[in-house]
Order: sequence, then C-alpha cells, then structure tokens
Amino acid sequence: MMHLTRLGIVTGSSTTGRTAVLALGIVACLAGRAVAQPSDVAEGKRIWAEKAQCVDCHGWAGDGARSSLHSPGQAPSLRLTKLTRDQIRMTIQCGRPGTPMPHFDRFAYTDKRCYDATAEDLGDKVPDRAIVTLQPYEIDALADYVAIQIKGAGPVTKKECQDFFAGNAGSRCDMYPDQPKSASQAAR
Repeated sequence: MMHLTRLGIVTGSSTTGRTAVLALGIVACLAGRAVAQPSDVAEGKRIWAEKAQCVDCHGWAGDGARSSLHSPGQAPSLRLTKLTRDQIRMTIQCGRPGTPMPHFDRFAYTDKRCYDATAEDLGDKVPDRAIVTLQPYEIDALADYVAIQIKGAGPVTKKECQDFFAGNAGSRCDMYPDQPKSASQAAR
C-alpha cells in the first residue's frame, strides 16, 4: 500500500508510486528557473550597462544605436529580436560565429558546448572572446534582462531613458518622445 507523508514523500512498496515521484523530481529539475526573479533582471541590467558593456555596441536601450566611439556599430536591435530567452542566452555565452558579437563564456569553443562546434571546427569564424567573461549565473541574469526588458519593448521613450540613467540622464533623453508614436502617426 502507498502512503503520502506530511512532506509529500510517497512511502510503501509500490514501484509505480516511487517511479512517479522520481519522474516528478526529474521534471522539476529539468524545468529549471521557470520565471526570472526581479533581482536577476536588475543584476542583468547592471551587467548590461557596466560589466559586459553591451551598451557600447547595442546601445543603452538595446536598439542598436551606437553608444561609444569604440563601437563598430551596426549591432542588431534587440528590441526587434525574435530570439527566445534560451537563444539569447546562447548568443551571450557563445557569441555569433562570423560576426563581431563576442562570446562571454571563458571556455566557449574549447569543447562542443557552443553550437556543437569547437574552435577547430569554425576556423576563422570563431567569435572573439569578450574583454570580460561572465559566470553562468551572470549570463542567465543578462539573458533575463534582454528577454524581459528589451525584447519587444517598442520605440524608445523619454521615460525609459530617464529610468535607465536615473539621476544621470541630463539632456540625453530629450531626443526621445514622451510617448511612442502610434502606427497611424508613424505612417504620416
């Protein structure tokens, strides 16, 4: 006979019950983090702006606007990306072969963790290693920030700019509208 204890543990001699509990445990482990925590998103913003210096190429708003004289420019707008959160994470971890997007995983392309390829497989298409590398939890936080705050955000607004720069916005946000243009206004 099978019994469910106060802690939710199945007891008894039922192989089926133990198998069900084991399967449930495996599913819970594989599911990982189903929802990004606000603290992860905040940490991702810090990494975006400061540590990984994503703003240099993608712009502070992730719209691809050049934010630095050191930027090669022409980074894609992440506001328009169709990538999933996991694809965004892979791009941060592994870069984009054959493009200026660097990889932030110290061990990328030393084994097949990135796009199932090694440096030898890619030859001269191996992305450069970023100036700083990130730990897996930092890559997760950065991917959460991009997926939640940037992807699909629409046109940049003055309020978004002021929120990003907090008290240090100065006049740099004056170029953005208070409200995004509607589709009918943009067509005029």
